[in-house]
Amino acid sequence: MSRGLWLVILLCANAAMATTRLEGQTPLPLTGNQTPQRLDLSTHNWPIGSDDELVIEGHNPSARPQTLILRIDDEASVNYRSRVNLERIVAPGPFTQRFALSEWRTSQPRALALDKLTKLYLFMADNVPSLTIHRWYWEPGLTLPEGTIALDLGAAAAPRFTGFEALSPGDPRLIGHPTPILRPSGDALVRDGLRNLDGVRLDLAKGRYQLTLWLDDPGEWEYLPHPFERSVLVNGEPIWAEQWQPQEWLTQRYLTGQSREALPNPDPWQLFGARQGGPVHVTLDHRGGPLTITLVGHSPDAKYLAGLLLAPYPAPTSKEALPNSGKDLAVLADATASVLTKQRQLFLEKWTLAPYSPTPAPAAQQLSLTPITDAAPTLQIAPLSAADALQQAAQPVLAARGSQLLLEFAIHAATDDPAPLLVIQPPEQAGSPLALTPYYGKWHLVRPQASGTLLAPSDQELVEGVAGLTLLAGVPRRLVLQITIPRDTPAGRYLGNIQLLSQQQLVQLPLTIEVLPLTLPAASKPVGIYVEAPPYLNWLSPNPEALKEQIAEASRCDLQRLAKLGISGLSPALPQDEAGMREIMGEAAGLGFVPPLLAYTPLKRWGGDPASQLEQWQARQQGLTASGLPPLAWSLFDEPDLATLPAITTLAREMKRRDPAVIRAGHFNHPGQVGLLAEVEIALINAGFGADKADVARVRQHKVTPWFYNLGTPRAAGFYLWQSGAEGYLQWHGRMPTALPYDPTDGRESDFMLLGPQACEAHRLSHDLLLLQQAIEDLRWLAWLEQEARYQVEAALLLERLRDQLPTRWQVAEQLPSAAWIQWRREIERLAKGLKTLQTGANSSS
Repeated sequence: MSRGLWLVILLCANAAMATTRLEGQTPLPLTGNQTPQRLDLSTHNWPIGSDDELVIEGHNPSARPQTLILRIDDEASVNYRSRVNLERIVAPGPFTQRFALSEWRTSQPRALALDKLTKLYLFMADNVPSLTIHRWYWEPGLTLPEGTIALDLGAAAAPRFTGFEALSPGDPRLIGHPTPILRPSGDALVRDGLRNLDGVRLDLAKGRYQLTLWLDDPGEWEYLPHPFERSVLVNGEPIWAEQWQPQEWLTQRYLTGQSREALPNPDPWQLFGARQGGPVHVTLDHRGGPLTITLVGHSPDAKYLAGLLLAPYPAPTSKEALPNSGKDLAVLADATASVLTKQRQLFLEKWTLAPYSPTPAPAAQQLSLTPITDAAPTLQIAPLSAADALQQAAQPVLAARGSQLLLEFAIHAATDDPAPLLVIQPPEQAGSPLALTPYYGKWHLVRPQASGTLLAPSDQELVEGVAGLTLLAGVPRRLVLQITIPRDTPAGRYLGNIQLLSQQQLVQLPLTIEVLPLTLPAASKPVGIYVEAPPYLNWLSPNPEALKEQIAEASRCDLQRLAKLGISGLSPALPQDEAGMREIMGEAAGLGFVPPLLAYTPLKRWGGDPASQLEQWQARQQGLTASGLPPLAWSLFDEPDLATLPAITTLAREMKRRDPAVIRAGHFNHPGQVGLLAEVEIALINAGFGADKADVARVRQHKVTPWFYNLGTPRAAGFYLWQSGAEGYLQWHGRMPTALPYDPTDGRESDFMLLGPQACEAHRLSHDLLLLQQAIEDLRWLAWLEQEARYQVEAALLLERLRDQLPTRWQVAEQLPSAAWIQWRREIERLAKGLKTLQTGANSSS
């Protein structure tokens, strides 16, 4: 059989499988009305095709989101990798979850044989409340009008979008030698495509068409494809072109979501989904016969195509408007509208919006400024009356010399204001003001669970300064004031104020800081974050030398910002060369970071060959030791599979043999990794390994220094770190965007942005980073209390009470509200103010 005939047969078979054979909704039997549901499909014979969908309707009676798991087996399924396992997070209340059968691929990858399905399981994780299931049923998927050409490009084994025909390498309609790309997120149309594709050759009847091309590769992890110049031709005539200057691409493409806010009307489709794949719409008048679509660009990324739709367009028929369209594309063709509607439906039913309660209208009938005393989420802050807010703000906030404070407020507005006037007078005494940096929160949708499908409004991202502040009716705005108290600050009361003018309304609040005549001890434990340079620098820099300097400058900027915030620990963005390492380490030492710094990335970036890793490490280790800088702690492994333990052990022992003074570290997230404790000097442990006080003691029994990492509650890095006896804490990650930094749905996990996506260009950071800084202040207050307990009975009694009250189990600690950590800190501060010896300076730190 000839190759051409075989391709024709294969294409016809694919088209036949794609056609739905259902006449309408076909219900599936239920066993009871709750999860779990188990259905043996071997006794049924539903005429389902790959263009059909499985729809599940139910109700989540819990007050919290729950994870629903769908498992599908066919006759070839024998284990996890050979079946389909899909998880969706379901918000409280009624839900509809839709699964397109054309996307059912195992992780092998392999398309399930839909005519040989054997089992459907619908269940929850262990020990969680059941969901109510009203019904589940097969439903026909997308059917496009006659004369439509719909092509989903990608590998033969990749998911296919419902209603589209797969177009894979080897098909005679493709021009060139493209490479298939499959990304971890996005619907089946945009998540895969062909790279380095010269074009597509079709035969098309005469007529007017609306052509839609999905031209953007969504990227993965920290990488986003960035073609700066590309164009599309049809039969040799240009129909679309795009050209960016690098900085223009950075602000208008990479950072495009920075200025958009999710509230007051969060729409995940408009915020994220509608832009994914970069759909481009143009009108074609074709005289019939061959139609060649040519992709032009100077790089393989510039010649990328995920999907193609040619919709008959004799006259505008749909009233749905195209975003940013020209006059000839004011409305959509029927087929185009159907595809975008289906994309929107699948997107919104996958990405569940968490329920949230905006400020009730009666409570926000006038402008108000409310102090936040317990670090509660902004949406939970009810506006206080002017009198109550004034009374609360008038209470002095206690502070020590050499410390940092956070004062937080919620602004509620009755009407929108694009440019309110906010004036902040820093607290001062005798004409000497305290240093004050204001921030305000921006509302974005984020994934609260790193790999979940739930989206929730969050104002974690803080913008430094007050320029660009806007107010929205019914949407509270968080205002954060970071105040630094120098070590030489005279004791006494410092007075300032906040004035906010919006739409002819004025509110004012006092700022009152009482600086106590004591200086806190310096942080003695490393508490901080993992840092990487902005990934886009690798794409925008004109040459290697410029890139090296830009990354070094960005790293210096990050270190200076963190040091200014009082962050004491660090896993820095280390270059691969010895000179670059020395430069960053010297900068960190000069800024006062507590050693050792964790070298998280170098070993893994020196390749997978142990001999090469050892050679590279030994050369760096000898040079760094000779430089006299504090030693690095070398991260050997990060949450390793148990099968890799022997290889890790061999590498660790060889490092110890070559340099007995080496500090080896590893990340432990499973009890089965306990054998590796013998191979490290520092064990970074999380809740997966065990983060109780008893687990810390267990690590110490192996003569290993215990650190925590990624416990998830920043303020616990103070009191709980102290109570547990762990010696350090690192939080992941300072900067890890998954493709686009302001699209949480475009990667395997959410974006992690404690420092914001940029370095010095735009000062944005996460509220969690400031809370981590306050946890360091908690540690410093505890160190002061331990000093005073040697001489003061009241201090000794409080110290003993805190030892008794603070939880020793992480599961208990992470459930504590922020107010609990704040209250314990205030008890120490009130004790400090009341100690009589403090008033004379006796026994106070200096």
